[in-house]
Amino acid sequence: MRYRQALILTITLLTTPTWAGKPIIYDTDMAIDDWLALLYLAKHPAVDIVAVTISASGESHCAPGLDNVRNLLALADHPQVPVACGDDYPLDGYFVFPEPWQVDSDTLSGIDLGRWLPERVVGSESDGHAAELIHRVVSFSPQPVTLVAVGPLTNVAQWLERYPDDRGAVAELVMMGGSYEAPGNIIVPLFTKDHPNAVSEWNFFIDPVATRETLEADGLKRVMVGLDVTNRVRLTHAFADDFKARTRGAAAEFVDGVFDRNRWFIDSKEYYFWDVMAALVTAEPGLCHGESIPLSAVDTPAGDTPYLGTSDPDMPATTTRGTARQHLDAASAGRVVKASAGPATMVCSETDAEAVFEGFTATLTGAPAAK
Repeated sequence: MRYRQALILTITLLTTPTWAGKPIIYDTDMAIDDWLALLYLAKHPAVDIVAVTISASGESHCAPGLDNVRNLLALADHPQVPVACGDDYPLDGYFVFPEPWQVDSDTLSGIDLGRWLPERVVGSESDGHAAELIHRVVSFSPQPVTLVAVGPLTNVAQWLERYPDDRGAVAELVMMGGSYEAPGNIIVPLFTKDHPNAVSEWNFFIDPVATRETLEADGLKRVMVGLDVTNRVRLTHAFADDFKARTRGAAAEFVDGVFDRNRWFIDSKEYYFWDVMAALVTAEPGLCHGESIPLSAVDTPAGDTPYLGTSDPDMPATTTRGTARQHLDAASAGRVVKASAGPATMVCSETDAEAVFEGFTATLTGAPAAK
């Protein structure tokens, strides 16, 4: 089955003269903001989603992630996009997201898609391994592909390791992750109030080895949409109410349902347009203002005193690279640091927040702003 799917994808790519819009591979861990970013990209007229890969080391597990991606793509009238899962664990370390977040990701906040999709996809298969799907699409695409990574960078690092020659065929890598000058977001009062890490962002923290390898990879244009800029786009009830008033169509109705189910999250003042910001920067690069800096990330071993509050000690003791899995220092893992040399990454630090929220709403609803 997987061979047949790969063959169909290859034939499709080889016979595609050009994409109508910017071709995008969306690498996602299918958390709450990932759903919105996926639908935004699917609805944006200047973008073509040509593949989706699931970073299963992140918030969503592989099986529900596959189903949720395919169903949301169907909701946005893009049912034929190939989808593949990556590995369930980070390249090294034992870090995981809090379990309640994983449950919410797997269940789409409890929203029943049956209202819009009476025949939902259930038990869908992965189109091979995520790193292999990225390689196939990049190799056979008639034009450079943009890779948008909004979860832990496990899939991206594995693709870079296996297929270093692909880099020249990638227009750019847009990453939602990291924090350069802003405080970290690992400490969340309702879930991780005693966590020792006050400097890192979640995606980069979960797989700091993959983060470091991706930031240090030569021959790749990178854009980091981290907390420095996403902290400027916090969701408010006023925004959610405006979106509700303009809601049209199935995709927008689903998003409105997400906002309704997560009013408590908006109340907490900790709900930001993280992955959505990366999607908007991909479609509208002018929304990112910053500077290019050589970066790396911290992935220091923890020694004999690992922090277990956000760890899963039941992960395989051997990594996919055949090395012994080690605990990493939870207080610094994933912290972005300026490198003394090496390839640069564009760090987004400023944006037009009003344009971000209006661009998202207009793309999903097609409705004009109220006068």
